Amino acid sequence: MAAPNTGEYIPQCIAVPYAWPRRMRKAGRGGKRRDWRASVYPHGRLKLRPPDAARRRQREEKLRLYRSAMAALMDKRSRGELDAEALELTAAVLSANPDVGTCWNLRRCALPRQQPDWVPAELSFVGGCLGVNPKSYGAWHHRLWVLGHAPAPPPRPAERALCARLLAADPRNFHAWEHRRALGAEEDPEAELAFAGDLLSRDFSNFSAWHHRLRLLLPRPGGALPLPRLKAELELVQSAVFTDPHDQSAWVYLRCLLSKAAPPPRVVCLHVDREDATLAVTFSRPVLVGAGQLRAWLDGSALPGAWLSAEGRPRPAHTWLCPLPPATPPGKPRLHLRVTWAPDPAPRELTLPADQDEAWWQEPIAARELFWPEVGVSDPALLQELAQTCRELLELEPRSRGCLLTLVLLLWALDPELHAPETRRRLRELREADPLRGGFVADAASRAEAGLAVLGAGPAGGGGVAKLRLNGKALTSLPLVERAPLVQELEVAGNELGGLPPALGGLRRLRVLDASHNKVETLRGFPPLPRLEELRLDGNPISHASALAPLAACPRLARLRLAGTPLSSAPEAAAHLSRLLPRVEVALA
Repeated sequence: MAAPNTGEYIPQCIAVPYAWPRRMRKAGRGGKRRDWRASVYPHGRLKLRPPDAARRRQREEKLRLYRSAMAALMDKRSRGELDAEALELTAAVLSANPDVGTCWNLRRCALPRQQPDWVPAELSFVGGCLGVNPKSYGAWHHRLWVLGHAPAPPPRPAERALCARLLAADPRNFHAWEHRRALGAEEDPEAELAFAGDLLSRDFSNFSAWHHRLRLLLPRPGGALPLPRLKAELELVQSAVFTDPHDQSAWVYLRCLLSKAAPPPRVVCLHVDREDATLAVTFSRPVLVGAGQLRAWLDGSALPGAWLSAEGRPRPAHTWLCPLPPATPPGKPRLHLRVTWAPDPAPRELTLPADQDEAWWQEPIAARELFWPEVGVSDPALLQELAQTCRELLELEPRSRGCLLTLVLLLWALDPELHAPETRRRLRELREADPLRGGFVADAASRAEAGLAVLGAGPAGGGGVAKLRLNGKALTSLPLVERAPLVQELEVAGNELGGLPPALGGLRRLRVLDASHNKVETLRGFPPLPRLEELRLDGNPISHASALAPLAACPRLARLRLAGTPLSSAPEAAAHLSRLLPRVEVALA
């Protein structure tokens, strides 16, 4: 924490560093208090404070010395006197409280003016400060600065030994772990892996050690481990999860081992509508289209129009729209469109025949992208073996939430349609085992149901009606609808939806939307859908006509059902709706 320019700043950690008597450490949480007051801190460690009267006197004395030292420091800095006395003053403050950022800054200004052999003494001083507070951001940052200004290469064995001592006291000291990586752990990765493995053998519940191990094995996102190394790591994970199935650290590490960087966004669908005079481009992931990134040509001429989000807001979106110029000559000429996306050099082309009003191109849907797009292991035998291991562990520990979640992801990676019944059962078990994260599990179940529906619907072809049925699936969200951009009828009745997402703006062909009997109170954020003709909102808690205002931007909306809503029994509902939506037939009963 950096101090302001006045000497009146009082740091939060002003008390004398707490003592840790050996007898109290051995006693643990059940140690006798006598005239000491114990309070439990993270990782089960005890910090003891002296009685109030003594602590108050020590605090007042410490505060007096701190104010005196800071006043003298501010005076010397104002005069530009960053000399040996300034270093002594900063040392006096930092030795008691290493978190005063102003003092570290002053030392960095004063040290280069000293004799050239100041590095060893400064490293020793910082080591003492780390003894006071092993997790001081300022002290660790200053130590790296000192090592960076050393005339000779830093003494890495000594630095690693310091980190080892601090990690022996607290294996979760992430500052020490990061310092080891900053020293160049990649120069001897096997030694670092052995060091992390030694700490994991003492305590598998060490997120920092798992993270250090992962950074050594996969220094770059998107990398893949050789199969022998991957199997060795999986054996280590198996030992950890069978030791403590409820600890999350090994499960997180396993999912990271099996994952890779998310694939970059690419164009997955083109749709051109002659009547709407719009070209729609759908991406595999939300993107924010910048200048010159997304370009389109019509019959060899670049389209000058600006790209607009189909969601109606300047945020990353799946679908982006470009207006088409008026037809010349008038009528329905044949149109040829070509689209390029800067990060993906492959162009996408689409032809609109002269006798049709719309045309589209859609990339085949890969099931794995819908459910677990980051999975990086493609060997089905290995994934099946891991899934079977999870099943065996669940027979012993049926409420291991890490195991349940990992099994769901493995089933998605193997074959989501084949394993759909087991996936639903495991998600129900996960919700029972982890009620505090019920929302997360419900969203995961919603993604599973939406993905299965998208896979089952298939592409719309030959002018046929493409339907997406998600009735009564207990959906709390509506993901993956952008992967069905050609759907014409969407049924999501009887779910737990609290709203209709802006991502529906990508459904340019949608004619009928049934969202009856959900929990929708307002349509705020509902996008303008150019072909929407019928909307069913029966049984939703909609109370005010103003909540339906976004529907005025849907040019073809002709029928709106509101039976069973609080608005349907309001005395002036019909009059308000007729003024708001004059061209829409509203059914209130």
